[in-house]
Amino acid sequence: MLLDCFHYFKYLLMTKHVRKTGYLTLCMLFFSILLSGCLTSAKLDKYVAKQYNNELPKVTKKKKEGIEVTTALKEGDLQISNTTYKTDKLLPLIVYWKYNHRQSCSLNSKIAMTHFTNAVYSQATKTFTDKLNGRKLELTLDQAPTTFSLVAKENIIWVIYAVSWAKFYVEPDKKDLIVSYKLRGAEGEKTGKITVKNNDSNVGLRYFQSWKSATSEYLTFYNSNMNYLASSFMKELAKEL
Repeated sequence: MLLDCFHYFKYLLMTKHVRKTGYLTLCMLFFSILLSGCLTSAKLDKYVAKQYNNELPKVTKKKKEGIEVTTALKEGDLQISNTTYKTDKLLPLIVYWKYNHRQSCSLNSKIAMTHFTNAVYSQATKTFTDKLNGRKLELTLDQAPTTFSLVAKENIIWVIYAVSWAKFYVEPDKKDLIVSYKLRGAEGEKTGKITVKNNDSNVGLRYFQSWKSATSEYLTFYNSNMNYLASSFMKELAKEL
């Protein structure tokens, strides 16, 4: 496993702050193999699917009469996620090396759509529906956060001896939630668009925390955050009705 393997050998390596150049070179190559090999895209997709019980979430809230929810997000197949690996920065200079390894996981857009739909129906209380006053409300989910990345940044400075350090974190999708609405009634049609700011930020891994633990924690937060964004949207929408 990527972070399990890395942290263990990093601990052994950094018991002293500096090591000789040749030794660190070998270790850097070893770490690169770990970062690109121990955690594969297929392993991450398999683990993400497990967190969702190997099936896409379903709409569990009862549909409210007069409210229609659709999406403009690109819908894929039944695959829960699709992960790609890349090294987005490889900077081998004379005195400074930098490696950025990234496993970017794109969640099926139906996950965001389901969380949004459940939250809308849950928040559409009698007080809210009374404001509709018989009008039909159409909501379109235009944009939502749907990706996250596991990122490993490795740095090394060469000055006779070499010093290296690493940083691991989960990088979320920082896209805001954007929803268009259309209100139809006997008096005509009202349209609008509401943006809810997404304040999600990078989360560093704890020392010796595994990539599985970090992924599980992030997905739990992601599900909760989608519900929060959708609930915030409904509050803003109620002000405009």
